[in-house]
This record gives sequence, structure tokens and C-alpha cells, in this order.
Amino acid sequence: MGKVLALLALAALAMPAAYAQKGNGNGAKVGRKGFLLNVVAFDKCPAGDMDGSNRHQIAVQANYTGAATNKSQATNKIFLGSDTHFSVQDGNACDQNGAFFSLPVTADNCRNCGAATPTFTEYEVRVRVLGKPGGWAKITSCADVQVTDPVTQTETPSSLCSAGDQNIVVGARGTGGGKAQSQWQNVSMQLLTVCIDITGDGVCDQRVGLFDRQGADYWWSADTTGRPHIQLVLLPVAPGAAPPSSDPPPSSDPPPSSDPPPSSDPPPSSDLPPSSDPPPILK
Repeated sequence: MGKVLALLALAALAMPAAYAQKGNGNGAKVGRKGFLLNVVAFDKCPAGDMDGSNRHQIAVQANYTGAATNKSQATNKIFLGSDTHFSVQDGNACDQNGAFFSLPVTADNCRNCGAATPTFTEYEVRVRVLGKPGGWAKITSCADVQVTDPVTQTETPSSLCSAGDQNIVVGARGTGGGKAQSQWQNVSMQLLTVCIDITGDGVCDQRVGLFDRQGADYWWSADTTGRPHIQLVLLPVAPGAAPPSSDPPPSSDPPPSSDPPPSSDPPPSSDLPPSSDPPPILK
């Protein structure tokens, strides 16, 4: 009888995890063609380059703030490449080489990037922040672009990152529990495009989709406070893609609130701000 009671107790303990694995309706089901990427902040990062690691995790430095546009300082930068499949080719963003993540996204993923709310045709992204309460992360999309002076027609290579709070991912691990903490935030616009300021006024002038020919290199730059555990789920939306079918693995940490911090910036617009001089253009 004692053995039977022990087995029943173990089964009862296992039930919540099994139920979470089946799905909790949080809108971030991975499916056969989706991909779950964990970006985990460490006080002391794992040793090794993690080249060719081909896993689902990237290590970043905890309590770190860097210059997003300076790609030569590659700490906490995740460089991006277009490929036929998902692959974490370098899983260590703590060193001076940064991390490298390839994904099956092309320039066609964002076909109406000039709109205030773009539509994505290949993949979308969801995010949530786990870890201890108080953890915080900001992820900014960046690219190398050629900016042409409208007067001299001189081309200048520039590293530019998304401008405007609504174009940058900011997530915090709040306190408490409940369903509100298990919701995911759609950050496709923030992570699959770069909304750049080419006039120097701090306002987005033009949105460029990842791997658009207007840009050369593309990367994500992550600032951290505490040790956040950032989960990104990339979901297929292209015609003919298999629909998602299973949730990401459950975590012992309750996920954060999906409400992003309020923003005072207006939504980006394809219209350039008025100026006495013609604005620079991208090539």
C-alpha cells in the first residue's frame, strides 16, 4: 500500500508539468517549423566560443549596457544571417565576437515596411522574459546602411539602429503570477525590421526589413539589468507552412507581464519630417 501511495503522489506532482507541455493557450506555440530561442543572461558567462553549437540558447552578459550601433564592440550582440533553416552558429554573445544566429527569413518577409504596422509573410516573433523578478532586457535591431547626402551625393556607410520606443523591445520580469504572467508579446515589427533615423532628429524615417538589400549586416543588441531569461519564439506565417502545434517547454519561473512600458513616441511614418534641406537617402 505504501508503494502505491508513493506512486500516486509522484503522479500528482507530475501532472502540472505535463499539462503545461500540452499548451496553455498563450499564443506562442512552436510547432514543427517554429523555433524557440532562449537568450540567457549570466553574471559569469560559460567558457568557450560555442561555435557551431547549433542549439537553442545564446548566452549574454548580465547587467550590461552597450553602444548598439558599435558592432566592433560585439558583447551582447547577436549577428543575424539569412539561411534555409534555423541555426545558432555561435551561442556565446559574452565575448568580443558576439553570437551568430541564422534564420529562414528573407527580405520578402516584410513587403509593406513603409506602413505604420507592417505585415509579415514568412515568420513572426513572440517574446517573454523569465528569470528572477526585477530582470530587465532591451533588444534593439540594427543594420549597416549606405546613407547618401542629397546635396553632394556622397555615400557614407553608417551603422544605424531602430529609433523610437515603440520600435525597440523592452521586457521586464515582474512579480506575481497568474495568467497575465504567461502571455507573450508580438515583437515582429521590432525584431524583424530596423526603423532608422536618417535625419538625426531621433525619429524613425524609414523602416527596413531584415536582409533587405538596403542594408549589409544586421544584428540585435541586448542591454540587460539583472539576469533575465528572454524567450523568443519564431512562428511560420508563410502560405503552406505547417501551423504551430505545441507550446514551448514550461519553465519553473513564472513569465512576465505582456504589457510593454508606455511610449511617448508616435508610431513611425514613411513621411520624412519637414526640413529646409532635402533629407539624406538610403541606397
